[in-house]
Amino acid sequence: MNEQSAAAGTPGPAGGAGAGGTGASAGNSSSATGDQVRVVVFMGVAGSGKTTAGALMAARLGWDFADADDFHPQSNVDKMASGISLEEVDRGPWLEDLRQWIDREIKAGRRGVLTCAALKRSHRDRLRAPGVVFVHLAGSPATVELRLRARQGHFMPASLLPSQYGDLEELGRDEDHVTVDLDLGLSPGEEVEWVIRELGLTSAPAMTIGMVGLGRMGANMAQRLREHQVGVVGFDPNPGSGRDVDSLAALVAALPAPRLVWVMVPAGAATAQVINQLRDLATAGDLVIDGGNSPYRDDPVHAASLAERGIHFVDAGVSGGVWGLQNGYALMVGGEAADIERAMPVFTALAPPGGGFVHAGPVGAGHFAKMVHNGVEYGMMQALGEGYDVLAATDLITDPGGVLASWRQGSVVRSWLLDLLVEALAEDPGLSGYAARAEDSGEARWMIESALDLGTPVPVTALSLYARQASRRADNPAIRVVSALRAQFGGHPVARRASDAV
Repeated sequence: MNEQSAAAGTPGPAGGAGAGGTGASAGNSSSATGDQVRVVVFMGVAGSGKTTAGALMAARLGWDFADADDFHPQSNVDKMASGISLEEVDRGPWLEDLRQWIDREIKAGRRGVLTCAALKRSHRDRLRAPGVVFVHLAGSPATVELRLRARQGHFMPASLLPSQYGDLEELGRDEDHVTVDLDLGLSPGEEVEWVIRELGLTSAPAMTIGMVGLGRMGANMAQRLREHQVGVVGFDPNPGSGRDVDSLAALVAALPAPRLVWVMVPAGAATAQVINQLRDLATAGDLVIDGGNSPYRDDPVHAASLAERGIHFVDAGVSGGVWGLQNGYALMVGGEAADIERAMPVFTALAPPGGGFVHAGPVGAGHFAKMVHNGVEYGMMQALGEGYDVLAATDLITDPGGVLASWRQGSVVRSWLLDLLVEALAEDPGLSGYAARAEDSGEARWMIESALDLGTPVPVTALSLYARQASRRADNPAIRVVSALRAQFGGHPVARRASDAV
């Protein structure tokens, strides 16, 4: 094994010392390569990207995956969430559980990837065994802090980062390891490819799918799939979209049979048009996935139409907005179990590491679940907007944004939407650049209609929908929050203020 790490050089993850891509620097050592590698431990300080890279590598190799964070008892989680560093007495049982996981993998003849900080030599010694290799994701505090602050929904606050670096002990030459330099700015996919090559491993065979629609969501999803070793042939009517082919017919011709085609276009007529064209172009055994925000009642119609030609159908509700490329997408899918299993490499690549995916039920269940998801989203955004409105209206509160920011740690209302609102207020105090007007995209209406059919009251969703409709006639600070949040998470165009209208 060459003693090298991913370091500066020409684009690509492994390099100048003969591997091709990024250059190399001395300081790493691993005697285990190829079949000798049984368990890879991605290590580093909080925010270095261990979980993302580890889950990605496990998916590419078809290995088992475990995240050390999931082994912490609640007492450890509570400590770290409160900004209190763990002591050795806290880590002992946790490290023992991790070692038992490693031993089970090796004894059973399996191969696995584990993510664990493993900052101290004594911690790594508890995990070391023949065939265990450490991958150190190492970067400057500035680089890692940017990553840590961008991470959503994790219990580790950025305030603990200095203590993490204080605990970090450099790996010795007697420890099997390779080091990835985070300051290079490589994507997780590039980092993982370098590690796979450096350790002499072989990636699992890639699959290739078609992506129809390369707008905000479709383009990001295609990029994430490619980074996770899923090939994508993309088509969009817009020549400037970065498409790979210039027609649906060319897309179908470019894919190996049986084909998998993901449709990511606006709901309604556009989706129906694409599916009808695919009905004529695809062949028996192909699978079409509708990942747009289609009404769930359309799904059985599309499925039946395609089934006449022997073409399979799955509906997928997708949430994640413009942040999905980095963080992964929540996926709610409906369809036959065999079709879901066939598409699992795609779902695994798109979903966040360790979760975010559900087979919700038969055809229609995915879009039904997404419809309800968006109805809940309406209510949550409206509640945050009304809370901000009340805080800003009283002379008693001098810093409404600061109050909201204080809720991000420890509060029962902490959430990603709250994080986005605080960030929007930091960029535009008072949200004066956002219109007090918000459109509705249809899902809340469909949820209310479905609830009426089911005899299930949904007053919060109904009132939040009516608030958006009322915003078209009156200025309302609460709706400025909704407008800001839609721009933050969904990349929706920033609506102009009424006073700016022409």
